[in-house]
Parts: sequence; structure tokens; C-alpha cells
Amino acid sequence: MVEFIQGIAGWVTTNWAQIVQAIVSLIGTASIIVKLTPTLKDDDVLKGVIRFLGKYIALNRGSEE
Repeated sequence: MVEFIQGIAGWVTTNWAQIVQAIVSLIGTASIIVKLTPTLKDDDVLKGVIRFLGKYIALNRGSEE
């Protein structure tokens, strides 16, 4: 089990730039699609995802909202 976790950690460390690039690309594409839709419901969902990524993935601990 420990080897499995170390393997995952090693893979994430090795591919971190590609992981971040994929996340940024997905958020960018989602933002464009959300702006094209007439409702605000999807805007709120995307805002929640961006807040989650900003707080927990990017470890942006300085901003308290």
C-alpha cells in the first residue's frame, strides 16, 4: 500500500505542470461556455469550483472570504 501511494505521489510530482495546465484549460473552457449561456445558475457553479481550486488546490491561504 505504501508503494502504491509513493507511486501516485511520484507521478503527481513528475506531471505537476501538465496537471496544472489541464486544470487551467478546463476552467478557461468552462468560463467561455458559462459566459455564452443566458442563465446565472451555471455561473454560480463555476464560481464555486474556482473558489475550491483557489483555496485548496493552489493553497491560497491568505484570502479569507
